[in-house]
Amino acid sequence: MERVPATVSPPENANAARVRNMQMRSSQRQLGTAGQGELFNPYEIRLGDADHSNLVSIYDALPRFSWASKTVRDMSQMTTQLDGSLNGQPFRVIMKAVSMEVPVKVKGKATGLTEWVGLYPGSREECVEEALRKFSTQAGRFNEAECSVRFSLYDLRKELKSVGHTYTYDELRQALDILAKSSLTIQTRAADGDKIDITSNYLPLLYLRSKNKNSKDYIEVKDISDADKGDATLCMAVLHPLISRGIECGDFRLYHYSTSMRLTNSLAKILNRELSMGWRNASPAHPYRFHLVEFLSNTARGLSKRMPEDFRAVNIALAELVKEEVLSGFKSTPIKKPKGKGAIDYVYEVLPTNKFVSMIVDGHRREKSRELALSA
Repeated sequence: MERVPATVSPPENANAARVRNMQMRSSQRQLGTAGQGELFNPYEIRLGDADHSNLVSIYDALPRFSWASKTVRDMSQMTTQLDGSLNGQPFRVIMKAVSMEVPVKVKGKATGLTEWVGLYPGSREECVEEALRKFSTQAGRFNEAECSVRFSLYDLRKELKSVGHTYTYDELRQALDILAKSSLTIQTRAADGDKIDITSNYLPLLYLRSKNKNSKDYIEVKDISDADKGDATLCMAVLHPLISRGIECGDFRLYHYSTSMRLTNSLAKILNRELSMGWRNASPAHPYRFHLVEFLSNTARGLSKRMPEDFRAVNIALAELVKEEVLSGFKSTPIKKPKGKGAIDYVYEVLPTNKFVSMIVDGHRREKSRELALSA
């Protein structure tokens, strides 16, 4: 991982065209299903449980959150640049920290003083974004044309708590504020050769509202009709443009959301996403193989100076995936140094559980249904 100043490009101008295309497709689906009494939404999860959500290509395959300390106090550390390779194509990710005034604490206790620091989106912000994206797969919450999701802070806090993450309302507000203000630049090429060069916030648009008079986000609704009061007091967030692009192209895959949110190891979360998106023929007869050096090089963690340390880190991540019933087992084969002792790399081979294979099969079924519905 390299930290360098970077000049970023303005957001791409294709968003307006994408919105028009999505509005047109939405109208076509409404016309095509008017006699069936139900609107087909291919992005919506309809598996009768709350355990699944969707991943989109490119966005979910790239490192987008800070690995080490997300708080910086030096201007030279306000920008982080990561370079790697995705599906044979080079990528560049540039993250910019947000300047915020925060309380000064000594040994965990407030001093009454404040200081200005730079804050990167970290593990908390990753969980908050993942929960918002889960909401986007639920009926009635998602506006596909805007790629926006409606929610309340109460619902967001409750959802996160249900998967093992407890935050105060102030912590949620700060996390959402960081996601709405932190800049993310992604430069690469899609599988079809389409050039990707997007600079955007994680949440390009965010507003917080509440009907609770004691809330910082209280909004007066007395002049709003009863039919509109519910939506008027909901928060709204627009998701990243690459999520919109993935939905528009139908380039998204099912994954086990609740398992992802339970994972405490960051490398395990990254591997879980990679396996969910890329292991299309998952079965005991078709193990998934990857190289340690290539895998770690494409993460925000990067490679350390010592191969034994990297080897241990990957093994710990894989062990958690076995514990969470994503994998049934794994093995590694060292690639020896030409001279001397030790290895310069490891080749891993992992095997899936029946639970993981069932999810992949469900994803294939949804993909076929999506293609049939949109081609009708």
